[in-house]
Amino acid sequence: MSDHNTFLGNMQTTVVGNVICITKYEIDANSKGGSIWVSKPNTGRNPNIIGDELIKIRIPFEMFEQQRQKLEAKEITLPGVFEILADIDMGGQNKAALTALSIKPYKPGLPTADDLAAKPNGDKPTDGKPPATTTGNQTVTQRPTA
Repeated sequence: MSDHNTFLGNMQTTVVGNVICITKYEIDANSKGGSIWVSKPNTGRNPNIIGDELIKIRIPFEMFEQQRQKLEAKEITLPGVFEILADIDMGGQNKAALTALSIKPYKPGLPTADDLAAKPNGDKPTDGKPPATTTGNQTVTQRPTA
């Protein structure tokens, strides 16, 4: 964990979306990586976009080859709906940047990584208190909405 983010700790999220493609780049031995491109319906907030909006999630260089092998073995198909567990980091212009930790085909009805993290034992709270969410070393209590 870097020093600039010690207050928040490591933040993660789960993205379930339609993966259009996975790309890689290799400029030299020290500059290589890849991206997962996820489409989502157009929100209409940006008049410069026609059609679906695209979200770019960074991936480690090695993850590209892992997914290529799964595609060749017919374990996955693209495009397809996937569950992506990702770290949330500070990107350029102080915007959030997502980096994938894992990717797997999404199976409706099964709990996502976020569901499991929020309820490690799968049970609802029985003490009447709102559930707590942990991000790194900070715990946030969610207040009920009326």
